[in-house]
Amino acid sequence: MRHIALFSQTGSEIANLIERGISPDVILSDQKDSSKIDSRLSLTAESQILKNDVKSVEYLRDCFGDPSTCYITLHGWLNIIPREICQEYDIYNGHPGLITEFECLKGKDPQVRAYDGGYATIGSVVHKVTPIVDDGEVLEWTATYQDEFDNLDDTFVKLKHCSFSAWSKFFDKQ
Repeated sequence: MRHIALFSQTGSEIANLIERGISPDVILSDQKDSSKIDSRLSLTAESQILKNDVKSVEYLRDCFGDPSTCYITLHGWLNIIPREICQEYDIYNGHPGLITEFECLKGKDPQVRAYDGGYATIGSVVHKVTPIVDDGEVLEWTATYQDEFDNLDDTFVKLKHCSFSAWSKFFDKQ
């Protein structure tokens, strides 16, 4: 099975997974500014998805190929996957909100909401992607404690570690 990984921000999570020995067959990004992409990733022009294309079912089908030959992972992919693609492909998302405990952390910026809400326990999950945002079955999760002296930057760092751990557990089972 081909592993296709998508990201919108830096790709550092994918780079960290590659260092752990988990190497996607294809990496795609909609990040236009190459200076923001983690230097450990060597991407080509074919790795670029234009913002206009992230919602195009036909374009994504062309990028991904036959659904029976691949699975897709999302690592900071900041776009909603079209319903048809969710239904045709096996897609997994890393989400930096402990939605197993706090359903209100589904959606955008759960790190900020967990910090602002003073949650004592924070974490990240890997879940199956469905047409409903952050609603698919949670397959792996990792949690940690946030103490009263943490700031928002600490929360982001802790959740990044949780996310890497959850992804590691996910890939260990593949």
